[in-house]
Amino acid sequence: MLQWIAVAMTLLVIGHVMILTIHDLRTYSGIDLRAKVVGARLLIRGLNPYYDFRHEIHIDHLRMLSDNTYSPILLILYVPLCEIGWTLQRVLYFLIDWAAMLLSYVAVARIFPKRSSGTALWIGFVLLFIADFGFRFHLERGQYYVELAFLAAVASVCLFQESSLWLNALPLALLVLLRPTYAITILGIVALRRVRHAIHVVILCGLLFVATLPFVGIGEWKSYVASVRSSEKQALNDAYASGPRLAGANPGQVIEGIDYSKSLAGPGYLADRTLVGLARGSVSPALARFVHVIAPSKLRFERLNTICLLLMFCFDLAVMHGFSRGRARGLIPIAFVFLAPLNLELFAPQHYGYCDVMILAPLLLILAAALENAELRGWVLYAALLAVGYVLPQLAFHFNEHVPLVSFSKYVVTLAVLNVVCIESAQSTLRRWRAGAVRSDEGTGAVS
Repeated sequence: MLQWIAVAMTLLVIGHVMILTIHDLRTYSGIDLRAKVVGARLLIRGLNPYYDFRHEIHIDHLRMLSDNTYSPILLILYVPLCEIGWTLQRVLYFLIDWAAMLLSYVAVARIFPKRSSGTALWIGFVLLFIADFGFRFHLERGQYYVELAFLAAVASVCLFQESSLWLNALPLALLVLLRPTYAITILGIVALRRVRHAIHVVILCGLLFVATLPFVGIGEWKSYVASVRSSEKQALNDAYASGPRLAGANPGQVIEGIDYSKSLAGPGYLADRTLVGLARGSVSPALARFVHVIAPSKLRFERLNTICLLLMFCFDLAVMHGFSRGRARGLIPIAFVFLAPLNLELFAPQHYGYCDVMILAPLLLILAAALENAELRGWVLYAALLAVGYVLPQLAFHFNEHVPLVSFSKYVVTLAVLNVVCIESAQSTLRRWRAGAVRSDEGTGAVS
């Protein structure tokens, strides 16, 4: 009876969030969607989608409102719908995002252990993702990270199935092309002794890249890299500028029937979940001062960020090595494959709150593994993640105190907890392998 009551409550939460997001859809413009759609429109006209046309093109259909830092392959995916009316596009992408969120759970739930608590995992999914303000913010802005979470969920299932079909490598190949930090997942797959699967991913990445060249030339790819570097430079300039920071663009006009001067306020969700974000002071002025003490100049900060990135890369490789030595199987090694790129993104240029949804697959897989045997430790982990991910942010929003810091801490602490679980699993796997190797050596010695 309690189980059905809990499920009914989660359905009410989903309905409430749906009503809120429909209101946002009707009220706000989806300014981040604008850059991707206009970029696709420019692309099919043979124009460079990464050049800033704001001051040269006054046709509403091709009017940019912000710099474009999205992958050329991502822009191609927006081409089929890019020429239809803006209002209809907003509705269609809103529905696609909602479908991607729900299907992400459906996909990853296929490999949950039968002994784990499906009801608890469903409640966790609803509270940590659908009820999270970051998802509402994602929908209002018109972002695409829910689709990345869906690809990661499907890629997790394909990796778990251990099939040699080429089709099973396609979701991860798309994910790597859309989000290059996921290239490290290929090393994780090799560490899990799935070399053929990794080879399929690499080959499909190459084929998909070549297939885009008739639509996106090398010049557009160079412009894309330059646009990303320009964004990185601007973020560092904001962090180390001696004068007041320049205000962001505020178009304040109606374009294609939509008022772009209005947008949903995101308390704490415009704080970068990166080291750059800490230096910019968007999370906490005290933390920004601490970072500036360690790295008093922009050059030193760039070096610090690079060193931290390399150390995190080595950390990812070390955990993967632990899993590889013991021929690890199960959900946690697969979860870490998709957790590793998120570790790297802590030192990327920008990682706002609407990106947090990308943690969906590894978080649910680790929780499923922890709850598999219904041990107290698994339930403690479950309760801790709910407290950090749902209860504390709700309290912060309610009292309007330290919202950016709590929002930032929610993501970083969740990521840290998941990494600790993966480290313990890798160490346990390594110990079992070493114990087996010792017994094998003793057996060989006895025979000889």
